[in-house]
Amino acid sequence: MKKVEKGEDTGSGKGNLTNTLIRVSVASSLLSMQHGYNLWVVYSPSVLMQDFYNVSQLEEMKQNENHMLLMGITFALFPLGGICGTLTVGYLVDTFGRKGALIVTGFLSLISSVLMGISGVIHAYEYTMFARFYTGICTGIISSVVPLYIGEIAPRNLRGGGVTIPLLFLNIGVLLAQIAALREILGNSKGLPFLLGLSGLLPLTELALLFSCPESPRYLLIQKRDEKGAREALKNLREKRNVEDEIEELRQEDLAERTEKAMTTFRLLSNQNMRWHVITIVALMAGQQLSGINAAYYYTERIYMSTKVGADNVRYIAIASTAVLCISISLAVTLADSMGRRFLLLIGFGICSIICILITMTLEMQDTIPEMTYVSTILVDTFLFGHTLGPGPVPPVLTVELFLQSARSSAFVIAGFLQWLLNFFTGVSFYYIETRIGPYSFLIFWPICVATFSYVFKMVPETKDRTFLDVRRIMAIHTARKIQVQAPAGK
Repeated sequence: MKKVEKGEDTGSGKGNLTNTLIRVSVASSLLSMQHGYNLWVVYSPSVLMQDFYNVSQLEEMKQNENHMLLMGITFALFPLGGICGTLTVGYLVDTFGRKGALIVTGFLSLISSVLMGISGVIHAYEYTMFARFYTGICTGIISSVVPLYIGEIAPRNLRGGGVTIPLLFLNIGVLLAQIAALREILGNSKGLPFLLGLSGLLPLTELALLFSCPESPRYLLIQKRDEKGAREALKNLREKRNVEDEIEELRQEDLAERTEKAMTTFRLLSNQNMRWHVITIVALMAGQQLSGINAAYYYTERIYMSTKVGADNVRYIAIASTAVLCISISLAVTLADSMGRRFLLLIGFGICSIICILITMTLEMQDTIPEMTYVSTILVDTFLFGHTLGPGPVPPVLTVELFLQSARSSAFVIAGFLQWLLNFFTGVSFYYIETRIGPYSFLIFWPICVATFSYVFKMVPETKDRTFLDVRRIMAIHTARKIQVQAPAGK
């Protein structure tokens, strides 16, 4: 995509990929990179076992049921923290502003890194639990504030790719954590405190870059009534003098949402006019978390181990797999604004639906046909590819686009709360489900993938390259056509 020269006047509501927009997107997405880094660290059994009890084998943990119980509780505390963090998002972004909320989150994330680093020295399970719960709170805030900010500052023709960028940085964070956790680097007793606290460099860099970034023009004009500040912010972001077309768009949105100025989470849930918007976000977030993604990650290392490449080589295969996922998300960043959100969702959930059936068959046949191990490896990686193409990155994009300014923060509270609640539910329950039905556990997620695919096909319109007001009108027309009741024949 062509970058605009500073001062060039495009005279259109659309925007180019300016240097300022790149810098702001990267700066804010560094918190998502920390999110990914922490996500892998807190869910890594090998890291947690060293942190808790200084043991290196899961078999040693299984000899003590109390230790296994404590480790299970510690795993659960991270998404519980995410739930708590997400509930504060509405207050933070509406009180401190979008940029202000990012700065506050950056400082909170610095504290999180210090707490995580110290937990690698103390080796007390009470402290480890607290550190992971606090880290979960910060991560819950990050997962909502970053896409909300980028979605509001990006021009409409780049919004899909912009909101998808944090997920790319999240997976890069996972990749960095996997590399840093290698025994040759920091994955040992001496390097553990550094491994746990290393992510603190990311919020430090984010804070250094973010202070010079502009506030969301939409927040300034519509919520703070600061048209002059909004105009200057837009000139900075678009790197052009004439931004009156976008200023006029903001004025129209301000008028259109005059009945939503005092919107809260509970009012949004009870608002009849916004019912299908909320249902759509709930359906997409439920589909994202209940598509079988946790099952796929659970089986990934087990499948890699069954290929008999050796335990030492499995970690390198996992790193390579994460690198491939980063490439697939980069593809989603590109396609979100060219092929559209609806296309990515349908392709992604379609792939997940098919793979749920196929991988159940191959996992069941592995004991009798050893070659099926390699087929299972291809299928699980294909599942992850499909998920990162649509179900993973697109729901936050639609959460930005389906709601106008004053209701958007409440929408992110609802979406984030559901995301982390289901993450907690699947994380706690899947282990028990898998021990009882084994690879057939993938079949539990198949109808959810199919149902979400059907809902997207019937109820979700395409929103690419449209203003927020256009999306509101299209959504109203689309849902009205789909849910209208046909009169009985003969009447």
